[in-house]
Amino acid sequence: MKIWIDEGHGGAQPGACAQGYREKDLTLKIGNALAAELTRCGISVSRTRTSDADIPLDTRGPKANKWGADLFVSVHLNSGGGHGAETWCSVAGGKSRALADHIQTELVKLGYTDRGVKSCKGDDGRDYLAVIRETNMPAVLAEVGFIDSADDMRIFSAEKAGQAIARGICAYAGVSYKPMYVAAPPRIMGLSLDTHSKDMSIGERYTVLIRCKDKPTVNTVGSDVISKSDPRLDPRGRGWLIDITALPPPVRYAHIVVSAAGKTAQCNFNVK
Repeated sequence: MKIWIDEGHGGAQPGACAQGYREKDLTLKIGNALAAELTRCGISVSRTRTSDADIPLDTRGPKANKWGADLFVSVHLNSGGGHGAETWCSVAGGKSRALADHIQTELVKLGYTDRGVKSCKGDDGRDYLAVIRETNMPAVLAEVGFIDSADDMRIFSAEKAGQAIARGICAYAGVSYKPMYVAAPPRIMGLSLDTHSKDMSIGERYTVLIRCKDKPTVNTVGSDVISKSDPRLDPRGRGWLIDITALPPPVRYAHIVVSAAGKTAQCNFNVK
């Protein structure tokens, strides 16, 4: 089984940009994670790009054709004010549709709103999307949430997206998915933060790791300088995570006070 991974955009083509993110950076991270997952499952992988390179759209499909890929999977993030994940397949349906169904099912399990499996026909009656139209093998394009949706970007994890797409590919191909072994996290005692001071730019987001067992209480001093999310469990079992976003105008200071296990800890944020 040979899979071609197509990381959307790159180089002079940043793709959609919002909330301090660039699509080209996130698709490369997803590609890295997906390649590692598929390789561990015994699947051969080749990729459109492994760095911030500008790859012409009309060469992506032909490269996969020349390599002899069995499947082609393009990864992107959406934009335009919506939210949720969607996966595009060929207007011909068939194997492309079946692959898209499996990938979409796994992406939705990450918590995204299900926007469904879609296809689009061009004026010539062929597939509108070049990476699907110009490939000889079943091809799909996965939109892993909206880059301009705060809710979607709270869910977003390149590692988890790569794992989800890999599970979908394995389910379609009848290959056993082999999850990476993760050692049990150490027992959490008391309260600690992964940082106590952070310099931030306007619009930047930083995720604070709070190491404690029970859900902490987090208070903000300077709520006009930073905003915070509600604490959520760290998927790696290390404690709790909160997202801090720097608000305009610049050159100001704020901090959060975290309380748990009868203790308190503080983290300062310098917005410039």
